[in-house]
Amino acid sequence: MSEPLTLVLASLAVFVAAFLQGVTGFGHALIAIGFLSALFGPKEAVLVLTLIAPVIAVAYFLKMRREVDWREVACVSLPLCLIGLPLGIWLFDVIEPDHLGRAVGALLIVSAGYFLSPWAPRPRKLPYWICIVASSLAGFLAGLASTGGPPMVLYLYAKEMDKRVRIAVIQGVFVIGSTIKVLQVAAVGMFTTESLVHAAWMTPPIVAGVLLGAKLMPRIPADLLRKAALVLLLVIGVVMVF
Repeated sequence: MSEPLTLVLASLAVFVAAFLQGVTGFGHALIAIGFLSALFGPKEAVLVLTLIAPVIAVAYFLKMRREVDWREVACVSLPLCLIGLPLGIWLFDVIEPDHLGRAVGALLIVSAGYFLSPWAPRPRKLPYWICIVASSLAGFLAGLASTGGPPMVLYLYAKEMDKRVRIAVIQGVFVIGSTIKVLQVAAVGMFTTESLVHAAWMTPPIVAGVLLGAKLMPRIPADLLRKAALVLLLVIGVVMVF
């Protein structure tokens, strides 16, 4: 496949993923990682997603900033950034690409399957230790495969919280976590010129996708789009594992 065609397909994939995140509040990395891994390879896909994650997070956060519960953002962000991220980034540098691809595929299967299952969490009060465990796991997965959203999203969706506040908190955590990850990965010299070029190329469709999704969110049945995306994730995960 030629490089221009690869970039066009990658841009289309991240636009769709960003649009779905604009509608549902999360899921960009989980949706995009399968396509980008197939186009660029697992490690390059993770590096590109690492670079573009702050872009999509900031674009969405600016629209939701007035709804943010900063105390909740801090409670989730601290274990995510201080415990999970450094461990995930360290393992990313030592795991072989083939193993990483299968791990990402397994993560997609488990995450999508859980969100589609009858055991999806119902809002209730939760002790803080659950936040520490979920956020640390989210940071670990974010450092390893740029797909750390599910544990943190599961925790926030399992907790009693206003819908708009929940989405705003998710975006606030994404902004902090993704920015810190970029700094940590840059500090150890993992980014390449190729990953920087790929990320720059895909930034415009990402911003367009998330802003369009956020604008249309009140008009589109988000649950239908979310379920369709999860089914697609399940299929991608199976392909990557087998």
